[in-house]
Amino acid sequence: MLNHIFKLIVILTINFSISITLYAKTIEQNKLEFQINSQGLINGEIYFFFTIITPSELNSLKNGLLDLDSVGILKNSGIKIELGKSMYVLNRPVGFFDDKQLTQLEYLSYILNRQKLKDKGEGLFEVTHVGNETYTYEMKSYFDADDISTLPNSKVSRAVLAARELDTISKSASTIMVTEKKNFSNFWLGGITVSSYIPLKENKTLVISYQLKARKKDSDSKSDLKDSYKNEIESTRNLENSFQVND
Repeated sequence: MLNHIFKLIVILTINFSISITLYAKTIEQNKLEFQINSQGLINGEIYFFFTIITPSELNSLKNGLLDLDSVGILKNSGIKIELGKSMYVLNRPVGFFDDKQLTQLEYLSYILNRQKLKDKGEGLFEVTHVGNETYTYEMKSYFDADDISTLPNSKVSRAVLAARELDTISKSASTIMVTEKKNFSNFWLGGITVSSYIPLKENKTLVISYQLKARKKDSDSKSDLKDSYKNEIESTRNLENSFQVND
């Protein structure tokens, strides 16, 4: 009987912990350089900023944002840029987030949830998004190194260096990942996500991500795009926390 009660308490505790993670607040911020709420982050809150601007407006918003564009999407004329920034804490040690884990097909398939992946070799993946609109794009990630000359080109090197300068705390990042997405459907020119993985304490890692996506025309409202970005952040955070590592 006591053994049964003990098992029940353990199950309830686990379910309660999962509920805190799954239903924690996602809080929109009104400016890019928002303040960190340490306790809120530890408790599972997600903070994000989202806007749609032109490349020239992006340049005036904050120095260094243009350097995140390792793909060159900002050079196109007549486009709008989706700019997003997110910040949340994962219940994993920072050592989990290395280049091998973050480019593993099994891990990516789980994190990208409901999207189909094809490994094309040398870290390049073909991704097919299945949903209300089906489209395909190519995705490849690069990682910072002690010697930035090991990065593939100067554009990726600049993106890594810019990420370290955009947020002071990112200077202590254990890993910075630059993910390029190219060859989208007709409405998209491409996108870049730069994520910094920063150790907070044992089994707690702070993730700060910037996203730039280039749109050829306004096919969706800002509100819809913001909701999509918010849902994507929540889904990614929850999937990153729930991925099971094979020993």
